[in-house]
Amino acid sequence: MARKKSAIFKNAFLIILIIGGSWAVQNWMASEEIVEINGKRATIIDGDSFKAADEEFRIYGIDAPEYRQTCSDSNGTAWTCGKFARTGLEEMLRTGAWACTVRARDRFGRNIVICADENRRDLGSTLVRQGFAVSGLNFDEAIYASEEDQAKNVRKGIWRGAFVRPEVWRKQHPRGS
Repeated sequence: MARKKSAIFKNAFLIILIIGGSWAVQNWMASEEIVEINGKRATIIDGDSFKAADEEFRIYGIDAPEYRQTCSDSNGTAWTCGKFARTGLEEMLRTGAWACTVRARDRFGRNIVICADENRRDLGSTLVRQGFAVSGLNFDEAIYASEEDQAKNVRKGIWRGAFVRPEVWRKQHPRGS
């Protein structure tokens, strides 16, 4: 009797393991973080960078909140603006066929890219205008200044409350700490 119960338990456990494994593989394969850029599968890292093959890419002229960064809404309630920025980039990249041109390499070896869709819509400009990022201070700050002003004036995205600019947040929260 004990052997029969043990066999039933083992079989049930095996079935659950197979179903769970199948579910995990299916969700991994259909991950929403994977998009296509320049005909290559790319994984979104955060609100201003992605990875394709073994190379990392950062969007020129913008700076998005870091993935773990939080902001405050107009009532002072914390919200996950870093995840918001990442989702914004992901959704934007899903809206069309984007082509990215490498402009330079940064000190971390990432390709700094300018991306445009089939309608010549600039990705960096759009992300800043939608409030997913700010005009970068580490690049040419003035590139997307008017788009930043537009988002700020209508309190869009990260501008709906208070936040620490991403470059300041990174100094306050160094990696590995």
